[in-house]
Amino acid sequence: MGPYRRRHRMTASTRRAQAGMTALGFLILAALVGVVGLAVLKVTPMYLKKMRMDSILTDIEQEMSGQSPTPASIRTALERRFSVEDIRLSADELKITQSKNGFTLRVMYEARASYVADIYLLIAYDKQVEILR
Repeated sequence: MGPYRRRHRMTASTRRAQAGMTALGFLILAALVGVVGLAVLKVTPMYLKKMRMDSILTDIEQEMSGQSPTPASIRTALERRFSVEDIRLSADELKITQSKNGFTLRVMYEARASYVADIYLLIAYDKQVEILR
């Protein structure tokens, strides 16, 4: 090996000195993890509510199909399940309309969570099921 190469060769001590993360790199990584972690903490309750709504609507569809349901009986069954699951919806977020084969139940709402200052996270929920006669 030539003398000019020996000067630029990495030794074990220089490799050890170059290993690791700088303080600035660590702060940037911590800030990114914090931003994503805060978003996850804010969105998780809204996502869990969405999952509960999906299961409620599926259960109502299976339970009431073929039972000759009325809009009042559908609304009563929904209110019971909503009270058990601690879900609060306004009347305009829940629509029961008559369809060709029965009734169409549609739930449509938006959930917002304050993220930072005037920035909000928004989840829009829109699902409909058909309850057959």
